[in-house]
Amino acid sequence: MPATGDTLTMPDGTSFSIVESTADSGGERVEFEISMAPGALGPPKHFHPRQEENWNVLEGELSVFVDDGWRRLGEGESLSIPPDTVHTLRNRSPGVVRFRDVHEPALDFQDYIEALHRQAAAGKITSRMTPSTLIHGAMVLRQHRTTQLSASPVQRTAETVLSLIGRALGFRTSWGGNA
Repeated sequence: MPATGDTLTMPDGTSFSIVESTADSGGERVEFEISMAPGALGPPKHFHPRQEENWNVLEGELSVFVDDGWRRLGEGESLSIPPDTVHTLRNRSPGVVRFRDVHEPALDFQDYIEALHRQAAAGKITSRMTPSTLIHGAMVLRQHRTTQLSASPVQRTAETVLSLIGRALGFRTSWGGNA
């Protein structure tokens, strides 16, 4: 299990360095330092039912969507996102953006990022939107619905259907069993 100081990488090169793990905080929080290359996209619009999320930009410029609009956060700027608030992020700038990301309480958010990393490392989730990537990604999202829900009810339904297809095909999202 990854711990404080470890780095998890996604297919697009986005890296999540664990500043404070769920275990080290006793479950109170999980903190990552995230680095995104120019043009990197974040997750689809989503919300966290029981977590507050905080972003603090350390370098570069982060484009964020909160509630109903996009805005930019520059170096030294922060944003707090209450539970049940629709949001996402991306790097629309020409340079790398580096920022702190904190989820309180931690719940299973670190597990969610670890699951995405494992799937990427195994080549099951790639930067291309193949059927396999969509199915594996949906299975990970479905497995972590207590932490993160897609904002669109249609997308949540599609995730459920794709997850069921993946299970029927014997796809796995963890080393211990099916999602």
